[in-house]
Amino acid sequence: MGIKMKLFKKSDKLTSTDQLIVPKKSKKKKIIKIAAVLIVLILIISVVYNRSLGKKAVLTGAESGSQIAKVEKRDIQSILSSSGTIEPLNKYDVKTLIEGEVISADFDEGDQVKKDDVLYQVTTDDIDSKIKTSKTSVERAKDSYKTAVDNYDKAVKKYNDALADYNDAEEEYSDLAIKTKKTGIVKKVYVEEGDKIQIGTQIADIYDNSSMLLEIPFNSADVSSSLIGKTAKIELTDGNETLEGKVTKVSSIEDVLSGNRVVKKVTIEVKNPGGLTANTSATASIGDLYSSGDGTFSVLEESTITADKAGEIHSLNIEEGEKINTGNTVIILDSDTYKDQLDSYQKALDSAEDVVDNAKNSVKDAKDKIEDSEDSLDDVIDNKTDYSITAPISGQVVSKDVLAGDTISRESTTKLCTIYDLSAVTFDMQIDELDIMKVKVGQKVNITADALEGETFTGEVTNISLESTTKEGVTQYPVTVRINEVGDLLPGMNVDGKIILDEVSGVLAIPSDALMRGDVVYVKDDSVKEAVGDIPAGFKEVEVKTGLSDDNYTEITNGLTGNEEVYVKRNATGFQMMPGQYGPGGETRGQGDDQGEARQGNQQARAASRP
Repeated sequence: MGIKMKLFKKSDKLTSTDQLIVPKKSKKKKIIKIAAVLIVLILIISVVYNRSLGKKAVLTGAESGSQIAKVEKRDIQSILSSSGTIEPLNKYDVKTLIEGEVISADFDEGDQVKKDDVLYQVTTDDIDSKIKTSKTSVERAKDSYKTAVDNYDKAVKKYNDALADYNDAEEEYSDLAIKTKKTGIVKKVYVEEGDKIQIGTQIADIYDNSSMLLEIPFNSADVSSSLIGKTAKIELTDGNETLEGKVTKVSSIEDVLSGNRVVKKVTIEVKNPGGLTANTSATASIGDLYSSGDGTFSVLEESTITADKAGEIHSLNIEEGEKINTGNTVIILDSDTYKDQLDSYQKALDSAEDVVDNAKNSVKDAKDKIEDSEDSLDDVIDNKTDYSITAPISGQVVSKDVLAGDTISRESTTKLCTIYDLSAVTFDMQIDELDIMKVKVGQKVNITADALEGETFTGEVTNISLESTTKEGVTQYPVTVRINEVGDLLPGMNVDGKIILDEVSGVLAIPSDALMRGDVVYVKDDSVKEAVGDIPAGFKEVEVKTGLSDDNYTEITNGLTGNEEVYVKRNATGFQMMPGQYGPGGETRGQGDDQGEARQGNQQARAASRP
């Protein structure tokens, strides 16, 4: 049976035997609709793509492959990023060696406790007085031990000094000669052969007249310290001889000569040609300045030779009036001196060694007394009534495993409770081996938490561990970050950290793509009408010095004033990355990072990795 076909209007009702015939639309209209849908999709994808990458196309240059950017002041940061999990600053599982029944445990999970707060009371026999006596005995034993150790240290030092003296004497007296350390003429001799001398005994006075000092007055108004080092001409009063010298000192004290002449003394050093003595007088001139009178010479240096060894003089090798030079032997000691001196040093060394042995025995005895008194105290504590178990640290109780009425034993390893110190928190960042040398203790770290969107925390690098891990050929080092302002951070929360390696604020900066090879930039100059090599028309080449750089911007320390516009070479996508945005290569590290988008990306990545 054939089916009857008919057209229905919108208001018609269908029966089970009717078949709906829909009027066909034209092929042309269908193509137009499909094209419109595709255009809308392309526009949506373009908007989403540009927003997610955070790029902004700014094309103002003369050619389609470039753009112009203004030199501007910016903040630039160089950072390293990594994730981690929050841990408490300190975690302590409370245990005890005391055994007995817990008669009180007046705290609950979540309570804040302070160091030394009583957590548990354990009942035993009451012997408080014995504990006090035993503690006093321990302290006295420790004081005795400390005194014994101090005495031992002093004895060892005394022995080392005696040993050094013996070794010095052995070396010193292997040569029985006493030598002069000065050059000059012997003025007076104080000893004779056969005399017994000690270290420091005066042997002879000598003076050095190889150069002489002339102290002579000059007009006070004419001289100053600027004359020091200048050449002076010397005329001897008793002859026609003229010498040259050098000014070594200008006195700051004024003297008054006859005729109310105000003068200052000028000291001139003159090489002695052989005839100058302390009684020789002379006049002097320094350039156009002439002395205000005569001056007399004095020797350059006078000194005394003293003995650096003790013993009997076997021979005396100097006489008064004789000239001697540095290193000349002035005395030779008798050979018996060597043995006598070493015997005395050996006795001192033996005595010091005996003192060390006695002090060592005293330290051992004192240490034994400490151990005995501590053992006695432990025995007393084992029987103490209502023994108190206190909090070892300040913090929050996170678990309570033993309650009032429970029994604990000394052999038990049961944990009584656990305390977290949340006065600060830490987390570890895993840093690649290529970057670890850039990380230093004390560096600032900016931190965000997945669970606390919109909040930012500040931490500091406190430790760089050498206990690295290697996976698939990549080595990483854990870097510990401490956060003092904890806020709502809780142990176990996932956080992202950014170590600030270096940062500058308010510095001149250009897009990194504006910096050309050789540290030059192309600055806009309308007077340039034609391109020169790689330099496009309308620009000129300017050499610059650069500073800190992040992924997008580079600091300019010299070469630009801040009022210029520079040529920027576009990247492969045809867009210039803007600060604080994200591109296909990942997160930039410039000023103004979009923390909200960064966190969202991290959360999505973690969500994708979780089962």
